[in-house]
Amino acid sequence: MDQPVIRALLVDDDQGDYQMTRAILEQVESPRIELDWVSTFEEGCDALQADEYDVYIVDYFLEDRTGIDLLKEAGRRRLSAPVIMLTGRGSHDVDIEAMRAGAADYLVKGQIDPQTMERSIRYALERSRAQRALRDSEERHRSMFDHLPIGLYRCSPEGGFLDANPALVRILGYPDPQTLESVYARNLYVNPENVPSFREQLETYGVVRGFQTQLRRLDGSTIWVRNTARAHRDPDGNIAYIEGAVEDASDLHRVAMLHDDAARFRAMFEHGLAGIALVDPDGLIIEANGALAHASGWGVDELVGSMFVDLVAEDDREAVNTQLMDALTREAVQPRGERRLVARDDTVYWANLSVVPVRDWQGEVSHLLVLAEDLADAADA
Repeated sequence: MDQPVIRALLVDDDQGDYQMTRAILEQVESPRIELDWVSTFEEGCDALQADEYDVYIVDYFLEDRTGIDLLKEAGRRRLSAPVIMLTGRGSHDVDIEAMRAGAADYLVKGQIDPQTMERSIRYALERSRAQRALRDSEERHRSMFDHLPIGLYRCSPEGGFLDANPALVRILGYPDPQTLESVYARNLYVNPENVPSFREQLETYGVVRGFQTQLRRLDGSTIWVRNTARAHRDPDGNIAYIEGAVEDASDLHRVAMLHDDAARFRAMFEHGLAGIALVDPDGLIIEANGALAHASGWGVDELVGSMFVDLVAEDDREAVNTQLMDALTREAVQPRGERRLVARDDTVYWANLSVVPVRDWQGEVSHLLVLAEDLADAADA
């Protein structure tokens, strides 16, 4: 198998230094290092722009410029290959300056042998590959952070936002992450008493899952959320920062509230003392409760599918029909009216009749709820 070839470029204004560097690299058996040479700062800049080499070796002195200037130029052009700095005499200050400017290593001419040069190039390439992999990983994670549909955040232990993704900014109604990051998380809670509970769980277990609370949006409106968070600790065991995910739980909360409302209504419907019938816009009974069946003498199954006005005394049917029609067409609940109802055995009894419109999710009246309170039972009570 052919051994790998590393392409290197030397930027040095002294041809003798080029010949010496080439001679050193020719003694490196593996990997094979091919060396090209340019002698001016401008040619070095052009080579950086082309970015065709695996590693760049730059002399500190380049006529009226320095290798530090070239390093800074490499940084501006986002050069992906590493740069090794050479100098004719060692200097701690130059060493530090070169490293701050982005040099992968710093070598002193006259102290370089093939092993030193090979090791410097190999380490520089390995670090460069590791840094590139880290940048790629960070970019992937940043892309995921920015594009996930759930709100993600990082907070200081005091609750200051360190980072927030666009989904969280949108959930909380802020114009941009910077505006949200100027707010302390604890100030978003509608119920401040939730904060100690959340922090206690985080301190004790290191993680909080599905913590439901209400947060205040920028416009003053409120939103129910589920907050899952994890505490990251420093070597001393103190919380260094908190990472979390916020999901908009408003729909879930609305569903839970609707379920609770439905459960309460069903209990009232099935066990209440007043007769209740759910009728469609035409007055057909869709459901009836036991109290209405008991008062009328008809079974629940017999009431379902019949017209509600058939339970009303003939002289009061017009008034009841009007009451039903008004409930269909007007916004408010219709006032109660005393009506005569007829039982299965033709017994007439008086009841307070109320009609409540039931609206669908679009706000349209889909059914009517008719409550019939037997006045004789009310008097006995």
